[in-house]
Amino acid sequence: MAGSALIVEDHPLYRDALTLLLKGVFGADGVRAASSAEEGLRLAEAAPDLALILLDPGLPGINGVEAVTAFRRRWAEIPVIAISASEDRRDAEAALRAGAVAFVSKAASTEIVSDLVRRVRAGELKESVWITASGLDSVGEGSSSELTPRQREILVLLCQGLPNKEIGLRLGLAEVTVKMHVSAVFRFLGVANRTQAVNAARRLGLYSAG
Repeated sequence: MAGSALIVEDHPLYRDALTLLLKGVFGADGVRAASSAEEGLRLAEAAPDLALILLDPGLPGINGVEAVTAFRRRWAEIPVIAISASEDRRDAEAALRAGAVAFVSKAASTEIVSDLVRRVRAGELKESVWITASGLDSVGEGSSSELTPRQREILVLLCQGLPNKEIGLRLGLAEVTVKMHVSAVFRFLGVANRTQAVNAARRLGLYSAG
């Protein structure tokens, strides 16, 4: 097939395996590989024939939704497949919302990944898909619990470093009410403290310092 592919994966063995797999689709000279989003962005700039990006959202540096968004913002016409060790529905939904055409488990077989790549390359994939280790799964509105608008407001202020008392003053809420919302936010994100909440919120695209 015409064009080239870019693999952005920090694990050397898995990166080599993906490179070998994609050479079967794009040819021996049609595959570039990077170990970080930053390196991948530089390689993509130098690849005018770029036709597909395979990206691990769990990268060092720019990662998660920010990594997917960085490539989609610059190359909106080039499909991005997120290939991840995560089986968390929230990670899948976040990557697909950011513009990935598919979210694929690293535990999926090479045959499944190869078939998906060929379908995406041929323009046969008509809607975004989530492929888990056990096969195709569904994503979309109502597929998982979401934060309420109030909880989203509190999450943003929490990520900005505000204590519960200050959040309550800003939103006109009692401090005990804020604590209840913060606990609900922690449960949703699967975290135990504010630092973890900030990291999870950024990964899922629920908060951006910019």
